[in-house]
Amino acid sequence: MKQALLILLGLVLLFPAAAADWTILVYMAADNNLWPNAVRNINEMESAAIPSGTEIIVQTDMPEYSDYPGCQRRRIRRDYSPYIMSTVLEDLGTVNSGDPNTLKDFINWGFQKYPAQRKMVVIWGHGDNWFKSDNWKWICPDEDAEDLISVSEGELKQALTGIPHLDILLFDSCSMQSLEVLAEVMHAADIVIGSEEQVPSAGFPYQEIVPLFADLDAETVATQICQKYLDSYLPGGSHNPYGFVLPVTCSAIRTSALSAFYETWKSFFLSREIHFFPSSLAAVREKLWEMNTAYNDVDVGELLSELQAIYSWPWENPLLEALVQKWEACVLTSGSLDIDHNVGSAAVWFPRHQQHYDVWWQRYAKLDFARYRWFQMLHRVYGPHGKPPRPELVSIRQVLDSHWIELRQPDYPDSLWYTVVTRPYQDGAQAIFLTPQFGQQNFSFSLPHGNWQWLEIRSVSPWSPDSDSLVVTLEYVDPEFELLVSPNPAWDRSRATARWFLPAGITGRLELALYNSRGQKVLNKVVDQPEAGEGFWLLATEPEFHKLGRGTFILSLKIGNNTLVRKFAIP
Repeated sequence: MKQALLILLGLVLLFPAAAADWTILVYMAADNNLWPNAVRNINEMESAAIPSGTEIIVQTDMPEYSDYPGCQRRRIRRDYSPYIMSTVLEDLGTVNSGDPNTLKDFINWGFQKYPAQRKMVVIWGHGDNWFKSDNWKWICPDEDAEDLISVSEGELKQALTGIPHLDILLFDSCSMQSLEVLAEVMHAADIVIGSEEQVPSAGFPYQEIVPLFADLDAETVATQICQKYLDSYLPGGSHNPYGFVLPVTCSAIRTSALSAFYETWKSFFLSREIHFFPSSLAAVREKLWEMNTAYNDVDVGELLSELQAIYSWPWENPLLEALVQKWEACVLTSGSLDIDHNVGSAAVWFPRHQQHYDVWWQRYAKLDFARYRWFQMLHRVYGPHGKPPRPELVSIRQVLDSHWIELRQPDYPDSLWYTVVTRPYQDGAQAIFLTPQFGQQNFSFSLPHGNWQWLEIRSVSPWSPDSDSLVVTLEYVDPEFELLVSPNPAWDRSRATARWFLPAGITGRLELALYNSRGQKVLNKVVDQPEAGEGFWLLATEPEFHKLGRGTFILSLKIGNNTLVRKFAIP
């Protein structure tokens, strides 16, 4: 008998139980004033009919003064008492729930211990979209640790990177369903459920949600969760028995469709129709439902609907129609209660006042969503602005007979270009226009030697006056006989160039030759009557140059009795 039991035990260890249908991990950051709500929500889970094949694992972090201090991990089991009776799997003592690694560790631990075909994570706690102050809210604040998970600093994205891919991510936190937050978490889950508006303190109705996991289809479950949430706040609903007026929203967003939507969003709002008429967007904003901190958010769906009213015929702006269709592909389901606007999908930042924009745009620029340049469009909505900052000089150096100047773009929320004017002014001199890409930190330009002594460089924006001048003094030293190859190594062959400088006293027939590592001449160029000063050979224009293999090469320049040799590499 003992032998049989040992064999059975060995089989259990070798072949653990089959994966569940669903594992739901609930991360309750309740080390703050929300801890009584956490207790109520866990009791709702315990009183629900848990479907066979469903595992619900909860990590709670509550204050020392609460009924359940510290951090525990529990496996939810059915119980009808007003106390938390589910089995404690681990007691972790004091933890910092505002640390993204605490969330990541729980997720990885939970799915390793309780593998499943379908995976869902609930992030429960205070939330406030992507912003607010450094010491309160955003998401998952921990009062004891005085910490939180920052969205704009990338901590939420960090927490959800390096975890098993989720079927559903649910935010039981205020105001987390936004384009900005979705861009941070879209890599982690197929569907994101949340509210663009505030979530009442009762949160999601877990007693009604838990039985839904008898279904294996994630889209079906997500759709039903949203409906159960909205129903629970109807007058007489499970979370609104006294019939209060509660403006609530909920949606489920398909992340697979977001990338295409975001790119079309950028294309539309930077298109000619909108790009040069931001005042029309300001007028639209006046009609929209506004929500969240300082009423700085609006609903994406309602914004697009109002824009459609401006472009009443689809052919007036086909890009807008494409944008609307792509947003519809993102929204699995959405709805709202007690709001007399067609809202409920997801929020996007559209501050009510310029002062709010000016305070927050630099933090906004850190978000992944910032790459789609919405904050650039908003900058134009709130114009006109004062002068943009001038560029910063990074370096200046003389290369042969030219000055190479490297500049750094100022911290500014819109595209800038730059004018370079040589001084003192000379007849026929023209300004140089530089157009680095938006978001490009440093950029360079070259200026051949002339009779000027300094440069005046200004930032230029169509929405404001030019900046003050950056004055760059030019110091010139007569170059010696020299040969250069750039770039070296020639990672980009299309830019490969040989440059030389001939002082006035060196004359004769100039021959350039390129040799491989075996000493074989593979390319050459002859200039019968070279002029004094700077010259160049565009290697990139030579068809034979592009046929060369990788390796080390020698470039030789001969003129009269003078020879220069330079080594360069083609990776």
